[in-house]
Amino acid sequence: MEFSVDWFNDHLAGMGQDFLWRKASMCPCVNPHSGAAKPNCPVCGGKGRSWANPVSAKAGMASERVLRQWAQFGRYEAGDAVLSVPESSLLYDAGQFDRITMLNATDPFSLVLLRGQNDKINFPVSGIERVYWIINNNTVVEGGIPAVNSSGQLSWTTGAPPVGSQYSISGTRYSEYFVWDEMPGDRNHHYGARLPRKLVTRRFDLFGR
Repeated sequence: MEFSVDWFNDHLAGMGQDFLWRKASMCPCVNPHSGAAKPNCPVCGGKGRSWANPVSAKAGMASERVLRQWAQFGRYEAGDAVLSVPESSLLYDAGQFDRITMLNATDPFSLVLLRGQNDKINFPVSGIERVYWIINNNTVVEGGIPAVNSSGQLSWTTGAPPVGSQYSISGTRYSEYFVWDEMPGDRNHHYGARLPRKLVTRRFDLFGR
């Protein structure tokens, strides 16, 4: 039986899911001796990495697993996903710490934020459905739906929560993963053919905050 690499790649490119890929680069603020980033760096925000503008890509989803866990600082999400990336996809050249956003599925979220201090959502948002807060200890006030810019910053034209008040915001979001310790791996080559690569990504929630 003859194996067709082109057919395999075309199958993944046509039947695969849609992703956004943001390539990572090390921030110049990183200390070359300790590897630590400056906490107040305006470019990376203390993460030590910055990311390029997103580009569209296709790949197959082999598996996905998400776990919600608790630590002293609160709840965070962990998990992993395995992608099968055809040679024709831009994701074929993905590297460590790159961000991968999955566009074919969304899941709900609900956060409590403080108006005027942290009006920002640190994950890719699909849509905002509700904003509300409480006044006089028992009265619920329904707010307006804010706009969300590319960096996750919220802004209102009408119905903004009062400055200094806590408010609840709910909606849907896209899943985002990072290329982590396991780098893209080549499957056994078939007579030198460039087969689809296995890409292991991790839903390391804290890294995106």
